[in-house]
Amino acid sequence: MGELLGSIALTLIVIAVIAGTWAWISALLRKGMMALVGFDRVYVQQYETLLLYRNGRFDRALPPGRHRIRSGSRQIARIDRRPEIFRLGQGTVSTDRFALNLTYVVRTQIVDPRTTFESTQNYRDEICMRLQSVVKAICSRKTRLEIQTDHQAFGNSVQKAASQVFRSIGCECLTFELMQVDIAGPAIELDAKRAAAAPQGPASVGGKGVIAAL
Repeated sequence: MGELLGSIALTLIVIAVIAGTWAWISALLRKGMMALVGFDRVYVQQYETLLLYRNGRFDRALPPGRHRIRSGSRQIARIDRRPEIFRLGQGTVSTDRFALNLTYVVRTQIVDPRTTFESTQNYRDEICMRLQSVVKAICSRKTRLEIQTDHQAFGNSVQKAASQVFRSIGCECLTFELMQVDIAGPAIELDAKRAAAAPQGPASVGGKGVIAAL
């Protein structure tokens, strides 16, 4: 009986040694020699930046290429730096009090990956919100005729102002193209129609947003 148990124990030890050796060889073939001493191989594409965090703190940004990084207690964020295109529609009011419906196309790009990753949960939503505020502010300084007839000047003004407000989230406005301008009518008439259509009820006082001068 003792010989049988000894034989079984020896067999299990041999199997464990073989399994461990095979795992060691597999890791060596897959990840290279550095994997055996606690390093992983990562590849960063030409259009990416890889942000490396250790124990929740920023460590460094890795440029395109192949890198060896120490495994354990690390987090990786891949940031795609290729330009993105947004097509938006927006209602606004010109300085001469005409209600306008604008359609425009914007091209943006991430220029500071770490700031983009750490400053907002969804930078695309942030871009759209800030861009609409910029367009509203620029329209409040231009007449209906200026917006309709000089798309290039309007686009240049928005592009420059948008790049300034995008800077705090690590982005840049590359181009702004005004595609279409529709006139909804004088703003005072539009306000009157809305007031007439609104149900009667107790008056309420709400906060009014303030757009800082750009």
